[in-house]
Amino acid sequence: MKKTYRMKLLALLAAVVVLLTAVTGCANGETMNTEVFANLINEANRQWTVGFGQAVLPYPEETSDPTYIAGYNQAWEITGILDEQRATAVWIDCGGKGILIIGIDCVGLSNKYVEDIRTDLAAECAEWGCVSVNVYSTHTHAGIDTLGLWGEVAVDGKNKEFQQTLVEGAFEAARLAYENRRPGTLTYSSADSEDSLRDSRDPQVFDRFLHQLRFKPDDGSSGVRIISYTAHAESLRGDNTLLSRDFPGEMADIFKAETGDDMLYMPAAVGGLLMTRDFTDEMGFATYEENMRYTGRRLADYLLAIPEEEEIVIEPTMRAARTVFSIPLDNTAFMYYRFLGILDNTAIPYKDSGTGYALVSELSVITLGDYTLTLIPGEIFPELVYGGYFDDNWATSPENENPVPLVDIAAQYGFGNLLICGLANDEIGYIVTPNDFLLSETAPYFDKIDDHKGENHYEETNSVGLHTAAKIAEAFEATLKALSN
Repeated sequence: MKKTYRMKLLALLAAVVVLLTAVTGCANGETMNTEVFANLINEANRQWTVGFGQAVLPYPEETSDPTYIAGYNQAWEITGILDEQRATAVWIDCGGKGILIIGIDCVGLSNKYVEDIRTDLAAECAEWGCVSVNVYSTHTHAGIDTLGLWGEVAVDGKNKEFQQTLVEGAFEAARLAYENRRPGTLTYSSADSEDSLRDSRDPQVFDRFLHQLRFKPDDGSSGVRIISYTAHAESLRGDNTLLSRDFPGEMADIFKAETGDDMLYMPAAVGGLLMTRDFTDEMGFATYEENMRYTGRRLADYLLAIPEEEEIVIEPTMRAARTVFSIPLDNTAFMYYRFLGILDNTAIPYKDSGTGYALVSELSVITLGDYTLTLIPGEIFPELVYGGYFDDNWATSPENENPVPLVDIAAQYGFGNLLICGLANDEIGYIVTPNDFLLSETAPYFDKIDDHKGENHYEETNSVGLHTAAKIAEAFEATLKALSN
């Protein structure tokens, strides 16, 4: 996520929040609770069954609230529509209980709206045998502000009508996914996206592969592609004011037109900050719309070029678990936005944090055969997933140790083939490497700062705090430990 500030106003209000939380934050509420969803397999009828559903989230033409575009600039209203946002759902089971994965084309959703969607679906899930509903954001930076951070300063930028529309759209997409389920084969494949990515913050650590789970129905009809890729959906760049799903929408349209397949796009480890390259000058584009369409075409072509014989068939076994956990909230800017009713993430009193509060969030793991899909509630730095870090000579905070990378934790418990879905079931911002965590001394969490290498530490201003990475690793380990038992 990106945002701008009016520093004096924020600093004054933040001081008020610090005073308030010093009084009210009087007790710790440490949370770490893991729930395992059992009986997901019916051995008598063990086969993959997948359904796809989608609902357009219509732009609110008649609304009392502004429609601010999210991701870059403060109080920029949407001026037109390239393509409308959607809610996309996939149902998965392998002969037993099922799960739902719902992607919303938006910049991010707090767990409040995830819980609203789960509540709306509760009766249907009981009827359908759905044990786990997971909702994530594709992180398009060309959608309506769904976090409230891009309106006028100190004013909630969310559009109330659209927030209700997306909850209703998620319900409709889920209903269609369940109704459209079919038996078939699930495969895994990957494609090198070559030089399509840009890592804007050292060290240069990221996964350049497009990961694809592809469902092929037994009846020969069109299938479903679930794509995980390490990139912010912002190929339209910062001056754009047109509504769009960005390049994931372009990819989905290409797959639909050329293969009949439907697509669900998941942003992976995009923190730090991973985005697609700007091809405008190289390709001679006159507009960033052309850059967006080229990016979608380029990435879709990498996947379309995968030979069918290279796709790995996934055994129909499935397990799922989630861990609800707390993170010390040190970011006074986040607390300020919560105090004003802009951010609505779940918070509890917690005396050992900079604000007197902790955020309550969740992490989920779904195993599909030998593949481990991990749903993380924010924008995690790739180094925290795959390893790689600055040594003590280059790190800005060498006294802070990075947690064990997620791939190594997974290997310790016998889980491999890690796939990431970020911004899932909550949006807590950037999950930053502790040994390169740097804050302004004069206005921490409000003013971004450059380090001794000349590198900007913007991401820390949009993080919950220094301890977030360790809490994510702890929750991941707790989830895998429960699943392995």
